[in-house]
Amino acid sequence: MLRFSIATAFAVLLLLPSCNQEAKKQAAAAAARAAQDSVHWATYRADNWKNHGCELVSDDDVTALFGVDRQRDVLNSRTLPDQAFCLRTWNKPDWKERENANEKETATAYLDPQNSLIVQVFAYPSDEHARQQFESLKRDRRDTYDEDVQGLGEGALWSTTTVTLLVKKGHSMLSIALNHKDMPHDNLEKAKEVAVVALKKM
Repeated sequence: MLRFSIATAFAVLLLLPSCNQEAKKQAAAAAARAAQDSVHWATYRADNWKNHGCELVSDDDVTALFGVDRQRDVLNSRTLPDQAFCLRTWNKPDWKERENANEKETATAYLDPQNSLIVQVFAYPSDEHARQQFESLKRDRRDTYDEDVQGLGEGALWSTTTVTLLVKKGHSMLSIALNHKDMPHDNLEKAKEVAVVALKKM
């Protein structure tokens, strides 16, 4: 009986290293799968951004770029299903005064009490499709997209009438519509800063 116990204990000791090695192999394989999944997820999100539009320019990004106090300024985010879209609104510092001025009969112009930022990504089947679309807008919609913007993506256009910046990158077009400053063209510089943040993630 003692011999059997000693033999069993010895066999268990022999098996332990192989069990440990097998457990280590399984753990390493699981870690590799997880890493691969995270790479695939990052690639998928970068290619599509559907249902992830508010991650492209996050609440933290907006807070840093515009000096927003989320509670005081009532920062809101809204998405659209199955689209790479995010609408954010927040109050201007003098929103109460603006609302009061808008209600007066003597008001000569509407003063928007809110800021708004719409970030959207349009994905095309290929880089060439995106390039053709960009060139088409540049050629045929010059009355709307009236200004070339240098140093962003593979080409960028600005529309003062719609306060929208379009930037081509790969097979995608990034659209940033910003209503922050009262004078429409004054929104361009901040829209460019938003684009830089978004492009780093695309």
